[in-house]
Amino acid sequence: MHHVIIGNSAAGIRAAETLRYLDPVSDISIISEEDIHAYSRCLLPDFLAGSRSEREIYFRPEDFYARNRIQTIFGSKAESIDPEQRRVLLDDGTRLSYDKLLIATGASSTLPPIPGIDSPNVFGLRHLRDARNILKACAKARRVVIIGAGFVGLEAATALYRQGLEVTVVEKMPQILPQQFDTLAADIILQDIQAEGIRFVLGRGIKEISPPSVWGRIFSNPGCGVVLEDGTRLKAEVIIIAAGTRPNVEVALSAGIKINRGIPVNDFMETNVPHIYAAGDVAETKDVVTGQTGLTPIWPNASAQGRTAAYNMVGHPKAYGGMIGLQNAVEFRDVPAIAMGISRPAGADYQVLSSYHPEKNRYKKLVLLNDRLVGMILVGDIHQAGIYGALIKNKASVSRFNDLLLRDDFSYGYLAT
Repeated sequence: MHHVIIGNSAAGIRAAETLRYLDPVSDISIISEEDIHAYSRCLLPDFLAGSRSEREIYFRPEDFYARNRIQTIFGSKAESIDPEQRRVLLDDGTRLSYDKLLIATGASSTLPPIPGIDSPNVFGLRHLRDARNILKACAKARRVVIIGAGFVGLEAATALYRQGLEVTVVEKMPQILPQQFDTLAADIILQDIQAEGIRFVLGRGIKEISPPSVWGRIFSNPGCGVVLEDGTRLKAEVIIIAAGTRPNVEVALSAGIKINRGIPVNDFMETNVPHIYAAGDVAETKDVVTGQTGLTPIWPNASAQGRTAAYNMVGHPKAYGGMIGLQNAVEFRDVPAIAMGISRPAGADYQVLSSYHPEKNRYKKLVLLNDRLVGMILVGDIHQAGIYGALIKNKASVSRFNDLLLRDDFSYGYLAT
């Protein structure tokens, strides 16, 4: 039996170690376009900030592959899959046969169709090579413009500001973190980050990026120019695009695998093509809160999906229990925050409970539907995230203690009363 995994991050690594635990005999191969040990993309901002070295962002020991007898095919790209012959074709012409195949190719940075997007010193931030290139460019820079005020953009902004750079974040939406937090929560977090010294331009998109040659002719000095939709020009030597990600589905398309935005899978992480599975940021699974199938691109979900896929690849049927698609925790400076489930409800069917203490930068928002907690936002104090998260995931009725949910001492003890 030969298990082949395309991808060397959270889902792929968890699948590989689970496969070896369940199957001590079969061959396991990992294909990765990157020629490097498995590292945590979540820690790339720490690498940018200089608080972690490359080795310190590895999330498995350096002998992981050898100890688990995993063949590594690094620095090679899986170009196509032949499901009839059960073979993967690599970009160097190699054909690798498989009995079971897991696609864990993750996602890549989305680069919007902005004129000048291919100018020098314009980067995404998804891979270690991106972070290396950003640091190399920043060594000769004074100003950075970051396009996008989601998690990646804000983490990059904080990291580079702490490296001594002048940082401006541009966001087309009127608030930061528009996908995760409501306006009040976003404003609290924004004020905290601004106190650090980072500048924000909200509610204005990018019209174009002027390459160094054009900018030099206008201003007689080096650097790139970011032109906003209203004509405002921002100067910077480095520009980072943090405008979202797209699943890496190209190799799946070659095999005739069904694609929505990502690769939809069933409860056993199987695609519509026999013997081929998918997990991680490229896979679409069912959200336990909404019941809808979609992408859940966060590390814990990818790891759980990789483990589930491994069980089914070795013939031990195991259903994916599902996880909450939206669950994000942040602490850019002094104010921690977390959003989970349906945090921005639309419709009269939802009940919203909230409390706000501006003098303490504390905000709590709980979203209920049919006497069940389906979402939350906590800012400033997140110590109750565990209990609220359990109620959301377990779809437990809260009708008995609805009036107690906002109490600061609400805990598991109330569930027994």
